Amino acid sequence: AAGCTNIQTHDSKQAPGLDIHEMGGVRMGKDPKTALLNKWNQMHHCKNVFVTDGACMVSTSTQNPSLTYMAITARAANYAVEQLKKNNI
Repeated sequence: AAGCTNIQTHDSKQAPGLDIHEMGGVRMGKDPKTALLNKWNQMHHCKNVFVTDGACMVSTSTQNPSLTYMAITARAANYAVEQLKKNNI
């Protein structure tokens, strides 16, 4: 119905979960109406919750995102400590 042609399937015979990077579900963005997290990976509506795994990323390339997760986590933790010291969270 969509007009697709030459459709093929591929099965690598790998066990499920060996080659995936689960991402998405908790989008990061400026507008609380379209994103759950702000630029610090802090929830817009629940300031003491930070999400620093792949959930904040809506997509990935073919490379491993682990170093990016680590950088996002370090950045968010640093911001959280600053906010705790200011009694903002």
